[in-house]
Amino acid sequence: MYNKVNALVYEAIIFFCRFYPLKKYFWIRQILEYCLDDWSAFRAEVAMAELEQQIEDLHKIWDAEQVEKQKPLYSEDAPDASEAQKLLGGSMRLSSPWTVDKREPSDPHV
Repeated sequence: MYNKVNALVYEAIIFFCRFYPLKKYFWIRQILEYCLDDWSAFRAEVAMAELEQQIEDLHKIWDAEQVEKQKPLYSEDAPDASEAQKLLGGSMRLSSPWTVDKREPSDPHV
């Protein structure tokens, strides 16, 4: 665990150093050195929280893609000239996406 006040002081000094040359003062350098460990722990915690959020978002995207890939495939052929197929329609086929590339023995288009 880190000291939040030390992390805040370090962040504030770094921010103000953008506008004023504060690092030239000995006591400012001493404060930065004293607060560095707490600031490092704070930044690591912030970075890990952001990383966890990115991982969760990525898992949501992957889960959505996986659901989309798992949808069954439906196909229907046009009826031929026979009387039965005129009444009932052509053949229908329902297959899973992981067997689409394979030629199944029941596949009439082999």
